[in-house]
Amino acid sequence: MSVTAPESVSVNTPDSASVIHAGTGPGRDTAAADEVLIRAENLTKHYPIKSGVFGRETGRVRAVDGVSLTVHRGETYSLVGESGCGKSTTGRLFLRLEKPTAGSVLMDGRDITQLRGRKLRTFRRQVQVVFQDPFSSLNPRMTVGGIVEEGLVIHEPRMTPMARRERARELLALTGLGADALDRFPHEFSGGQRQRVGLARALATDPKFLVADEAVSALDVSIQAQIINLLQDLQERLGIAYLFIAHDLAVVRHLSRRVGVMYLGHLVEEGPAAEVFSDPLHPYTRALLSAIPEPDPDRRKKRVILTGDVPRADNPPAGCRFHTRCPECRPECTRGDIPEVSPGPGRRVKCVLYA
Repeated sequence: MSVTAPESVSVNTPDSASVIHAGTGPGRDTAAADEVLIRAENLTKHYPIKSGVFGRETGRVRAVDGVSLTVHRGETYSLVGESGCGKSTTGRLFLRLEKPTAGSVLMDGRDITQLRGRKLRTFRRQVQVVFQDPFSSLNPRMTVGGIVEEGLVIHEPRMTPMARRERARELLALTGLGADALDRFPHEFSGGQRQRVGLARALATDPKFLVADEAVSALDVSIQAQIINLLQDLQERLGIAYLFIAHDLAVVRHLSRRVGVMYLGHLVEEGPAAEVFSDPLHPYTRALLSAIPEPDPDRRKKRVILTGDVPRADNPPAGCRFHTRCPECRPECTRGDIPEVSPGPGRRVKCVLYA
């Protein structure tokens, strides 16, 4: 396969200042909205807390608690929420880097939690990840060429070394780096360039699905814009679906077609990005959106100030887990399971205000 560098990326100076493309965003997703690629059903991950000489289990951290969501082919689905809400754990469960305590993840109709041996290896080449920290996610003892070729060594054992090197050169060009990067080491590159290397590594196996776990949060703002543009260009070219995990809501609004909002292991709201941002339903979502800085001082908005701390994940409150901080809390919020309702097409919310 022959590829060229995207026109929006400078190959020789990949960290030069840029702005996010005008007119880009969720409307550029290439696949049909109803074509499901990967689906989580009642996904649960609890981590045991052990103490004493014999390691007796004394509790459980409920990192992810009954999350169900669907990612369609070629779309960008974003998960947002505070640190510790379970976003990254959900991403790891989608990648089979963690085994769920309960629930299932289905890709093309197959439950990936049950895969073993050759079937598991086939699945792993179809899903990849770009990590948050470009400084620790690359092996400092390997050249960039070796890092990009590693997936090909594992999944394409019959490919010759010359063919692997040519493929690595093409992937680096696709992500905006020149051929001279092949024989250099990660410490010779800036953070934005390293993240491009990580993206080239992820693309080596031609994945259908990519988890971007806070992939731009460690970068300068101008470099963030370049990586976001690159992700969108690659999605148009290759039809990849993204699970984009982030806390920067401005980035999420620009990049996503659908958004899920997590709080303390629960998915409390989901819907099309434009609707969630213009008409948030859950009080927690409204609080998150009110915290987005407004650059225009003449367009001041009402801030939702939350009191108290996030409850402990090993001892979450009964009822709605947000009720201890919710400015609209009612007595029925504090008991029983909160029903999930659909107040509109494609929208879900877990709140008694809509029950």
